[in-house]
Amino acid sequence: MNLDEIRTAMGGRRAADDPAHRPEFIRPGDVPGRDRLNALLAHGAVVHDTLHAQVMELVKSLHPEKTFTREELDDAAMAHLRGTDPILYGVWVYYPWSHRLVHLLDEQEFTLVRTDRNRNKITRAEQAVLYTKKVGVIGLSVGQSVSLTLALERSFGEIRLADFDTLELSNLNRIRSGIHEMGIPKVLNTAREIAELDPFLKVSIFPEGLTKENMDRFFREGGDLDLLIEECDSVDIKILARQKAKALRIPVVMDMSDRGCLDVERFDLEPERPLMHGWIDHLDLEAAGRPMTNEQKIPYMLPIVGTETLSTRMKASMIELGETVSTWPQLASAVALGGAITADVHRRILLGQFTGSGRWYIDLEALIASEGREVKDPVEPTAGDDFDPAEIANSVSQELGPVEHPMSRELAEEFARAAALAPSAGNVQPWRFLLSAGRFFLFHDKDRSRSHWDPDHLMSHIALGACLENIRIVASSKGIPLTIDTKAISLSDPLVAVIEAGAATAPRQEVLLPWITRRCTNRKVADRAPFPAADEAMLRNTVSTVSGCGLRIITDKADLERLAELCSRSEKIRLLDPTGHREFFEHEVRWTAEEAERTGDGLDLATMEMTEGQLAALRIASDPAAMRLVDEWRGGRALQRFSRKGIVNASAVAVITTKERSLVERLQGGGAGQRLWMEANRLGWSVHPISAPIFLTHAAPLIPALADHHRAELDAVADELARSFPGEESPLFMLRLSPAGEPTVRSLRLPLHRLFSVHESITV
Repeated sequence: MNLDEIRTAMGGRRAADDPAHRPEFIRPGDVPGRDRLNALLAHGAVVHDTLHAQVMELVKSLHPEKTFTREELDDAAMAHLRGTDPILYGVWVYYPWSHRLVHLLDEQEFTLVRTDRNRNKITRAEQAVLYTKKVGVIGLSVGQSVSLTLALERSFGEIRLADFDTLELSNLNRIRSGIHEMGIPKVLNTAREIAELDPFLKVSIFPEGLTKENMDRFFREGGDLDLLIEECDSVDIKILARQKAKALRIPVVMDMSDRGCLDVERFDLEPERPLMHGWIDHLDLEAAGRPMTNEQKIPYMLPIVGTETLSTRMKASMIELGETVSTWPQLASAVALGGAITADVHRRILLGQFTGSGRWYIDLEALIASEGREVKDPVEPTAGDDFDPAEIANSVSQELGPVEHPMSRELAEEFARAAALAPSAGNVQPWRFLLSAGRFFLFHDKDRSRSHWDPDHLMSHIALGACLENIRIVASSKGIPLTIDTKAISLSDPLVAVIEAGAATAPRQEVLLPWITRRCTNRKVADRAPFPAADEAMLRNTVSTVSGCGLRIITDKADLERLAELCSRSEKIRLLDPTGHREFFEHEVRWTAEEAERTGDGLDLATMEMTEGQLAALRIASDPAAMRLVDEWRGGRALQRFSRKGIVNASAVAVITTKERSLVERLQGGGAGQRLWMEANRLGWSVHPISAPIFLTHAAPLIPALADHHRAELDAVADELARSFPGEESPLFMLRLSPAGEPTVRSLRLPLHRLFSVHESITV
């Protein structure tokens, strides 16, 4: 036979084309029954006839008090037939999808024997009650396991199955079916499995799934459901089904197939109970009935799945969705456990033995656990040196002698107020200000800024340089000349600068002065717009006023793509590194407005301008155990999405460059960056700092505990960064510019009294 002949032979009717899911009952006691039996046998039906063995089991079930020998049991079975020909006894059940013909006891005797081993976990009286019940199952992955377990226990009389999907190869990791059944609708597959367990159970199928159009039929046709088991993936159907169940006072049970999580809503006992225990009350539930994008579904899904209570592996897998895994993972063990738990609770609800609502966990990894491997805590950065600003100021004042024009407290406060509005990485505000003996002292508060990723204070020095630039602008606007003496001998010295004020002259017009208070970070992602040459010239002009600094403006789409890759890879490593992870999530992020108000520092979650999906990912990523798994799997590319889109869509990226990274050039770079930022805001551009590849590649050689694979990736980023910025100058600080309008929320600041102090009273 050649291939064409094989194709022709294979072109006949497939198993998936057969819609049958109900068996045919044949009782050959009458002529039509005998004719039908003869016809099936003539057409080669495969016969399974174990009736005599079934009758022997029936006899034992009817006489549990008696012990039979084999011969006695055989005789008792024959006697039970009362002379009826065995072929005519009971019922013949034909399964058209498998062409099998099975000889069984008829329903009453079949049920007695099949449930005999249930007793007295389930009594015969309870079994009779359960057989009057109607149950609906939506979704047939976990739902298939539940349905088959219910059928095995015979804890319903009718089951209604709804699922629009077909059985695929990837489903067979958790759905107990043969490979020959691929391509068959899941409702057919499950209905047939039930029929092969117990042909007398009534099964109704809804192969289109549950819809608005068939919902009333699913819940009410032939009598209202007694219980709903909801296992579907569709947010709208989850909510609409619960609304219907609540209106009809039908309890709802849902297994999550993760950590043995079971959810129960007793709308039968609590008709006023809110859907999903009130966790979605704040949402527009009417919108659930309208088409939604994946992004719009997220606020509904998060409370339902409970992101805080997911297993570590589920969280880690969710981070990898769309990267190394394609869909929500489920294991056969979890699905089988879900079938068992759900069937147990279903039975007890219908028998009035369980009345609770809520969420329960049968977490096998927690219940059956050996000693876990020790996970070392991330290393906390060394605390900053304790220092006394007044003592240092006294020493410097003695060295310098009296100041010619002592600074007033009012002017010093104005300087401090302006300086405190400078930007700082993570909004840590690593500065302290002191007025002593007529001089203004700027200190680096290392206790506030100590960071795993800033071992030699590069980020802090850039922020302190921005402080000084604000002071310069304020002084210039008042016509006050300044002498700024950088006193630090090393990068770790707390004293950064000593400022003396000269005699006032004519004030100077400072266009950036109002922008000291108006400057802000805006992380919104906007559509890319052309970056005008005139704006580029204005930015270059403002940076040129700061010596030792250069400016590069990147607008080419391909260059932005490359830069986005470097930034996103660096941010990924920051989140995967255990110490960096703890710093960001425990010390930097302010998860609520109340926390941001109380601390006055850090990153208010609202300033991150994230979508619901990004916020969900961030909360999942905040679990250090989940991130350890992602790192072990060498995953995490999904984490790059946090920063990538904004850079790719930016109108421009502005980069401050310097030849060296000495303290002086760090301070100059910070001043240039501050002027650039304010000028960009003044021109109408939104600004977001994106310096992670600079800061992390600078820090990597200084961090002994950095994982080898993280170090290798940062080395690669450093090489690519160097190729992107050839020449004598290297990047120090980067900002993305976009037409994003006003930010939703601005970061809060520490009160001035926490930052500024006066060592002695000065009289001018």
